[in-house]
Amino acid sequence: MNRRVFAAVLVGRTLGVPGARADAPMSIAGATSVDAKSVIALTESKPDLVIIDNRRAQGYANGFIEGAVRVLDTDLTEAVLASHVKTKATHVLFYCNGAKCGRAATATEMAVRWGHARVHYYALGMEE
Repeated sequence: MNRRVFAAVLVGRTLGVPGARADAPMSIAGATSVDAKSVIALTESKPDLVIIDNRRAQGYANGFIEGAVRVLDTDLTEAVLASHVKTKATHVLFYCNGAKCGRAATATEMAVRWGHARVHYYALGMEE
């Protein structure tokens, strides 16, 4: 990448030009934020936990949390979520590539908006 293109990309990211992505929030109202240690505890203590990987196929192919189902945030609808999560009281965990990715944040916000009561948000995701 030449210096001019790099500078334009850097300026676009810092000034909020369309197409630039800001960091995802570390917490989302209505969801419980978790870290890697908490994810392990959830998988051990919640046998009904549904884990949703919001990354693209290539990221998922490179490794994922055991038992995770891959659903891009852009493909997530209330019906798609319901096909994986039995009830709105079922524990569900969303993750992606971390704060720079933001896909899990979007999916988490949707699940909360649709009335899911036990939503867990792994903001740092695979980055951690």
